[in-house]
Amino acid sequence: MNLKQIDFLKIRNKLEALNLLQVFQKEDEFLYFMKAPLTAKQFLMDTVFGSYLQSEIGEKNLNLLTSMFKMDVLSTEGFENVTKSFDALYEFKSLSLLNVNYPLQGRTQNGGSHINYKFNYEAFVEHLPERLKNSQLLTEKFKEQITKIAFVYQYDVSDMVAIYEAAAKSRQVINFSQLNLKAKQHYEQKNQLLTIKQKDITQTNLIDQVSPQIIIQKYAKTDQQGIALSTATAMLERNSVEPGIINVILMLVLKHKDGILPTLNYMEVVLHDWLNKGVQTTEDALNYSTNLESQWEKKKSVQKVSEPDWLDDYIKDLANMEA
Repeated sequence: MNLKQIDFLKIRNKLEALNLLQVFQKEDEFLYFMKAPLTAKQFLMDTVFGSYLQSEIGEKNLNLLTSMFKMDVLSTEGFENVTKSFDALYEFKSLSLLNVNYPLQGRTQNGGSHINYKFNYEAFVEHLPERLKNSQLLTEKFKEQITKIAFVYQYDVSDMVAIYEAAAKSRQVINFSQLNLKAKQHYEQKNQLLTIKQKDITQTNLIDQVSPQIIIQKYAKTDQQGIALSTATAMLERNSVEPGIINVILMLVLKHKDGILPTLNYMEVVLHDWLNKGVQTTEDALNYSTNLESQWEKKKSVQKVSEPDWLDDYIKDLANMEA
């Protein structure tokens, strides 16, 4: 074979990872045992392989692929299973059992993905409620299924206990499909909680992270957005300050100039004035703009303003746009 050793090892290792090849080594001697590939159903139902395939081709393509193997199953509702068992027709006259002490020809069964992920299965069983502990938990196959799910979703013991409890409702024996379904639901639920938590950010972080383009598109007049965006870009390039400071100035000026952003020179005069007044961070800029708004409001009315309306409205609108 015209194949470099490093390329050969890459191919070999991939076959090993997909559980299609077993390799044994004794010094410089190697033994290779090929395994038959999984059927389409076995591959797709395997937690690790199925998830890997979905990550490679996407959920839409995976659904299209699985539909090719969809099978219509006749309903047996109302029918009685009258299939004869082996011992209904045959009986053994001797108690001597067949004993073959050498390997026979036949396909080597592929047990699916093989992983070395270390999941604390003993702790998992220990933390289960007593009412849910049964002989199924003692089988190696079930242990392997639990470990695969924990590996794919990176679950800890507490996660797997919650999933098992959810799958065990109204069921005495839990099947793999039910575990997989509950694992997916648990994952989606956790992600939703994380997403909500991520959106709960401070005003300072929001102003600091939002793009000036979003501010301009939202609050500048349509025919002025191109010029305004060019001005904002130049400010960012020419001044080494936190982007949030420029964002605060953009919002303040666009409000008081009715959606029209003045020239670059004008904007930089404002920026440098703020810097000279001690504004160094986005939080400083927010506080300073609040004070400016309060002073302007006091000139119009004796009523005190704790937080200017423009800031509150802009914050809400920006949060909605970032959602």
